[in-house]
Amino acid sequence: MKKMLMLAVAAAMVAACSSDDNNGTPTDPQTADGLITSLTDIDYDATSLKGYIAGNITLPAGEYTLDGALTVLDGFTLTLEPGVKFIANTSGAQGGTNVRLQVNKGGKLMAVGTASQPIVFTSDTEEPGDWAGVFLCGKATLTSPNGGRDGSYTQATEIGDASYGGSDDADSSGHLEYVEIAYAGARINGTKEGNNLSLYAQGTGTILKNLWLHDGSDDNIEFFGGTVNAENLLVVNSADDTFDWCLGWNGHVTNVVEIREAGFTDITNGSGMMEGDGFFSDLGSTPANTANLSNPTLTNFSIGVYGASGTDSADPNSTAYKLRAVALFRTGCKISLTNSKVIWGDAVNMPTNGLFKFNDATGPALAADVHISLNYTGPSFIGGTGVTTSPDSPVPGANYNLSGAYPAYIYGDFAQLVFNNTGATGADKSVFAWTNYDFATKAPGL
Repeated sequence: MKKMLMLAVAAAMVAACSSDDNNGTPTDPQTADGLITSLTDIDYDATSLKGYIAGNITLPAGEYTLDGALTVLDGFTLTLEPGVKFIANTSGAQGGTNVRLQVNKGGKLMAVGTASQPIVFTSDTEEPGDWAGVFLCGKATLTSPNGGRDGSYTQATEIGDASYGGSDDADSSGHLEYVEIAYAGARINGTKEGNNLSLYAQGTGTILKNLWLHDGSDDNIEFFGGTVNAENLLVVNSADDTFDWCLGWNGHVTNVVEIREAGFTDITNGSGMMEGDGFFSDLGSTPANTANLSNPTLTNFSIGVYGASGTDSADPNSTAYKLRAVALFRTGCKISLTNSKVIWGDAVNMPTNGLFKFNDATGPALAADVHISLNYTGPSFIGGTGVTTSPDSPVPGANYNLSGAYPAYIYGDFAQLVFNNTGATGADKSVFAWTNYDFATKAPGL
């Protein structure tokens, strides 16, 4: 059986492996070949877990050392029982982008913990960027450069070169519930980065519920297209964007708490608590592409900023930055953000672009489709030079950045932007009791 599996997957493995993988090609079925078909397989080692899941494997509660790239192949399921703890090994050549849990298209990760026995992914030194994170690669649709969404457009992950995208918006890569993921986000360079949780073309069949993502060196969570939904997310401390999406993600996420703590000082250029893109490229084409772009629905969000500056730990020059905004929406992104609450608790380090920014060099958000209802608490401010506010935006205001050569209709009507909605209460924090997070001390007032 194992020999047949080796022959079946050898070509795919060679094509998928990149320079940051630490897995050789298969050799002999009686020797270590990188394929894990059972817990009695010679390739299975709980103290040095890496290779390819090529069987339906269930790991019982306990600690496991993630010692390289562990990839779930097409057609197989990795099940983690409540109480499983993965610890990424950061020593020697095994650290950084070489360490990740990757689920290929057609594979599944069933990681369903409980409030008393969550499933944990962490690292041995507990520093942001220690490892690459959890990658789920699915078959849902992506927006292509020409605006199409017929399922023919696919992409490759920034790390590992795994394919994602397709035509099945109901696709499932598994079930994550009562899961903690921390200290990931290792990067090869500024465009090849991991996140605590990377959701590549995930469909509505993937279940994401009760997740705690924290202390990442890039984004805590990023949606690359697809249609996946999620609920009850606690996302704390991210060097880049806490909550990010692109490539035409159209999903519904509810009950989210985003926090940047006062003592968290890792930050990258252009960081924010939220960043939304329609597509990767700009909207400068004629006519501008405004179809099939990202259009998520976000409800019951609470965002607390208690430390807005720091230095980039991955930059050898330790360049200093501060948050550019609470949120940036651009490249044709549409957004519905309702019952949202923001506390800005760092009066010294005000964001460079106001609370919200709706444009940058890659293009503006589709203003007519940006609907935000917000209850804001914090210092009064209006952003930098040239900032414009709408009648519905009293001080502290927002940076709409309404300038540039893009078609005028993009700027539309911001009448749905309401910043002084005192009736907005944000997320229900009680559902995160299982994390034992100290809201009172670390996120006062949120």
